Amino acid sequence: MSTGAAGAAAQTTAPVALDPSVAGQGTALVVAADATLLSRQGQPAGSITLALARGMRVDRAARERLCTRAQAARSRCPGASRIGFGRLVMSVLGYLPTGGGTELAWSLDAYLGTPVRQGDVASVVLQARLLGADSVDLLLEPLIGTSVPRSGRSSGRLVRRASGEMGIELRFAELPVGLSVAAPVSVTPARLELTLSAVRRTRQNFVRRVRVRTPSGYEIRRIRDHRLIGHHLLRTPERCRGSWPYELRVGFPDGVRRTRGRIDCTQTP
Repeated sequence: MSTGAAGAAAQTTAPVALDPSVAGQGTALVVAADATLLSRQGQPAGSITLALARGMRVDRAARERLCTRAQAARSRCPGASRIGFGRLVMSVLGYLPTGGGTELAWSLDAYLGTPVRQGDVASVVLQARLLGADSVDLLLEPLIGTSVPRSGRSSGRLVRRASGEMGIELRFAELPVGLSVAAPVSVTPARLELTLSAVRRTRQNFVRRVRVRTPSGYEIRRIRDHRLIGHHLLRTPERCRGSWPYELRVGFPDGVRRTRGRIDCTQTP
């Protein structure tokens, strides 16, 4: 029996959070979804969509560069486009006659990319790397009869919603890695962890005009100055009425599972 079909209780902690959750501030999106959300009756998750409250803002200037589609395809997104990290864990069962199983883990690096479609805000590129690859090659692959992918990637669309209480969505058509096995072996996603945030400060030059008293009267003097402008990848809505809504949609071959909740928030003085 796969982990997703084990009849476990629903996830006890919220799968989506903002840190900090203060109105009008830069923030980080934190995702932590377990097997109860990522599998259903032995079916692994396909698409994953995260929807955040209307009023959330996205600033692409938070990164100096964007990862192009060509760079993403070669898994060579520039470091200047990196916006986060995470981990994908899969549960592997049924490969031993005595029962038991193991977990495979891939580290995730997230990058801000160019839009996938016209009208999108941007894309989020996930690049996965298998942890403990040598041990997997030596100990697990002979038992499951197939190769485990050492790396993988997936590009999610960051889009604005035209109406409703949700303002922005991050849509992944698939997980960054997949593993197909033959019965009686089964593989299901056990956990997806992802943290997305970025901040960049740019210099803005301006001229300050100062009225100065001189022996002959007053004159206006021009003084060159500058200010630093903070660009946050994600900024929370300006208003908080106790909480903001979120939605997590996970697609399966036989339908979509929707998980809705609210993120507690505070209003700045």
